Amino acid sequence: MPGTIPIGEFAKMTHLTVKALRHYHRLGLLAPGHVDPRTGLRGYDPGQVRAARTIRRLRELDMPLADIKALLGAPGALDRDRVLLTHLTRLEDELDRTRVAIAGLRRLLEDPAGETPVRYRDVPDTPAVAITRHIERTSVGEFCAEAFAALPDDGTGPLAALFPEELFTEGEGEVTVFRPVTRLAPTLLVPGGEFAVAMHHGRYEDLDETYGPLGTHITALGLSTPGPLREIYLDPHLDVADRRTEVCWPITR
Repeated sequence: MPGTIPIGEFAKMTHLTVKALRHYHRLGLLAPGHVDPRTGLRGYDPGQVRAARTIRRLRELDMPLADIKALLGAPGALDRDRVLLTHLTRLEDELDRTRVAIAGLRRLLEDPAGETPVRYRDVPDTPAVAITRHIERTSVGEFCAEAFAALPDDGTGPLAALFPEELFTEGEGEVTVFRPVTRLAPTLLVPGGEFAVAMHHGRYEDLDETYGPLGTHITALGLSTPGPLREIYLDPHLDVADRRTEVCWPITR
């Protein structure tokens, strides 16, 4: 048809491959202005060049195709802005995670030995209020945050959690978040024992920076024994950089 741009020419104008244009047509993201009913050849209108270039730019920003479709089909500017702001927030969150991961990798490269002071502690059986749930490793942060908010506090001691070995080996297991109590009625008697303890400073997501040196220390001395690992959250209310977490590894001496 006169004024119709063949798909190959349209690809050159927009820097989108023919394969991508066909895919976007199948998804209903960018339907050609004309499809020859006999040959199936696609042709595009000149006014579609802007939309195609917009799609390309948004894909460079890793916007999902479903979000691009919602943006292009938005009835008004406010709806388009809402889709864009949601994606920009997602990009900012990913950038923050990337920065933190780079910082952690830099620390690892600059201090490969990872020396961490280790103390030993005998812990008695502890009456506590507790919440236990079978979860996947990837859900630990979300579950702990929920439990932190739900558990009552009588001022006896800080929040803590027990992590079974299968959580680390199999990626899932029964995690218990607890808080010691003396005035409230306990729901669990947390077993005591002897532990090697190391202090972690900073994000919970970086706890491997303390687990690694602590586990290496214990293994070198032949002290490791089966049992759940314990984390004690001394100040979860502080900013991430200021948080202190005791990592407690069960041992036998």
